[in-house]
Amino acid sequence: MQDVEVPAQVNIAGERGARPAGLLATRELRPVVVIVAFVVAIVLGVGIGFVTADRGPSSGATATAATPAPELTPIQATPSWANSRSPGTAHQMVLTSEPNPVALRLALQYTVAAAAKAADRASTLTAAQVTVREGMYFGAVEGADTAHDQYWAIGRIEFATGITTAPDNPYVWQRVGKGPWTIVRHGADACDRIPRALINVWKGSLPPPCLG
Repeated sequence: MQDVEVPAQVNIAGERGARPAGLLATRELRPVVVIVAFVVAIVLGVGIGFVTADRGPSSGATATAATPAPELTPIQATPSWANSRSPGTAHQMVLTSEPNPVALRLALQYTVAAAAKAADRASTLTAAQVTVREGMYFGAVEGADTAHDQYWAIGRIEFATGITTAPDNPYVWQRVGKGPWTIVRHGADACDRIPRALINVWKGSLPPPCLG
């Protein structure tokens, strides 16, 4: 009879018990580490999203830039050049020919009050306390289309009794297309901003409001 070599039995329990404790701990902790890392990633993602999210304007912001006050955009007459354009051509305008001259003057007064408020939030100046003096000059420069027509107003203002601040005259205002009236500049050099084409329409001279 041949001797048959019987393989030794494998002691699984003993083999596991013989493995290093550190290796077993690492393998057992690996799922926990993965879970923790996943949770941390979610928390970081939520935090970053909250910080970078566009939550709209703050409570102190105003919508003036996006939505001008209606007082600044009075209805205006259809220009005489609407059907025959020559961009860059200037025109003398007549204030009383506008649909609502009072509303146009109010728009200019409103810009002054708004500028005062922007410069000093404590300002209480209102449009009603601002008066655009008689003798204002009103003109326009044709654009490539209605949206690019430029309307200009040049005048001097005065404040109501009780307002101690003296106005910095003269004022030059502009309106582009149907946009809002805005102050281009005021003070001694304000009239430097008037387009040359418009000055030429006024016989090459600055209008009286510029001269005091």
